[in-house]
Amino acid sequence: MKFSKYIKVSLSILLVVLFIWFFYKEFKENWESVRTLQLVMNWKYLVLGIFMMIANYLCTTLSWHIGINYFDNHKKLKFAQSIALVNISQLGKYIPGKLWSYMVQIYWLASKGVPKTTVLYLNVVTTLLPILVSLLIGCLLLMMLPDWSHLRTEILILIGLLLAINLVLFNKNILRFFIKIFSRITKQKVSFHQLSTCRIISMQLLYITGALFWALAGCFISLSIGFSLDNLRIIFISSAMLLGDVIGFLILIAPGGLGVREGTMYLILKGTGIIQFALIFPIVMRLLCIVTDLIMGIVSVLIISRSKYFSRNNNWQLFH
Repeated sequence: MKFSKYIKVSLSILLVVLFIWFFYKEFKENWESVRTLQLVMNWKYLVLGIFMMIANYLCTTLSWHIGINYFDNHKKLKFAQSIALVNISQLGKYIPGKLWSYMVQIYWLASKGVPKTTVLYLNVVTTLLPILVSLLIGCLLLMMLPDWSHLRTEILILIGLLLAINLVLFNKNILRFFIKIFSRITKQKVSFHQLSTCRIISMQLLYITGALFWALAGCFISLSIGFSLDNLRIIFISSAMLLGDVIGFLILIAPGGLGVREGTMYLILKGTGIIQFALIFPIVMRLLCIVTDLIMGIVSVLIISRSKYFSRNNNWQLFH
């Protein structure tokens, strides 16, 4: 095992251990209030929450589908094929490093005639757009919470930075300028067919819709485990769902964001004043995310088997 790989695996294990220790400590300190808590499961809201999570996954997939079908140098993917490719590859997020999800997409699309620089560009865009959307909406919601008013200036600076990055993605001329600078520094020619501004806007609108579904999932799941909602609590949950998810994704060494996402959600939800909710909700969300990933994985396998995605020599056949 290479030293760098050893370090990554060690850090991943350390994060998981810290996650377990942190929640064990918090549960121990608040065990009496958690033990006496009367939770009544509402399966109707639980199912609605899972459906909202699946709707978020489909919005993300549809955005990627719109992006890949913009390029005219390969056969068009069917939406069902995009569902299979995106959601099968997304299972790679549970492997430390987070790059495995994109390796599958890059390899197979490049094998179908799409230039590697184009595939890389598409993956950068489809990674940055949902991150920007989640951070922007999450930060705006965070500013509405009284517990975070002391960080208003810092949050506004972050929002300004996010808007600037968004402008670079939308403006082809600005993006082309940065690409030229990158080419001069690396002394390598980087050229590819850029997505149109209209196409990027349509993709981002889908990510905004997906963020709404993700926030609704949190609200329904909160109701499913017996916690009522009010306007302030909806803001807490929505902010925790969006920021927890994206921060967990950005910490590359955490498999599936394990520990990081739950810790972020706990820190935000603690402001509700209900410590039991702040402790239980992130763990329930983790379990349901795994269930949803498995559901989408099974659906993807069924699509692959029916569409003959595998050839006899075990090579992928994305197009037929």
